[in-house]
Amino acid sequence: MSYYIKEVEKEDLRDFMYVNTNSWNESYRGIVSDDFLNIIMDKIDSNTERLENKFDQEKENEPYNKRFILYVDEEPVGVLGIDKSRDEKYPNSGELTCLYLLNKAKKQGYGKIMFDKAEEELIKQGFTDMIIDCLKENPTNEFYKHMGGQLVSEKARNIGGKEYPVNIYYFDKLIKTNKRPI
Repeated sequence: MSYYIKEVEKEDLRDFMYVNTNSWNESYRGIVSDDFLNIIMDKIDSNTERLENKFDQEKENEPYNKRFILYVDEEPVGVLGIDKSRDEKYPNSGELTCLYLLNKAKKQGYGKIMFDKAEEELIKQGFTDMIIDCLKENPTNEFYKHMGGQLVSEKARNIGGKEYPVNIYYFDKLIKTNKRPI
């Protein structure tokens, strides 16, 4: 299997939204409201158009906000987002804003590859530490702990009008690619 990761350009937004939306649908059934998941599945086209319309402005005005897409055998199967931290407790940190894989791409090492890419890109932007939030019921919490994340706090996140508990993980020292455990 061949794979590559590329930074998302405007023409990649449909692939990005396809993976983002479908990975939520696959991963969060039973964790977040089915009504919310059904709505985002129904709105995939309008959400993609909204992103396309604000893409150029966002790229110009939000220099830390970057999105990437993972292709395996030319098929989009993973997405990654990084930015400057949106958490007021960590204003000078980088943030991994999303790392989602379709089920067919899970348990094959792509999560670590994408995580390494996030670290690499945040280091390029001058960040030395990073935060990640993860829904408390999401099994991916174990992945972030395995990658060295320290659980530092919890908060609530509103998703589709309902509050869900979220864990905040802190990585106090970003490291070069391929130095974390598999």
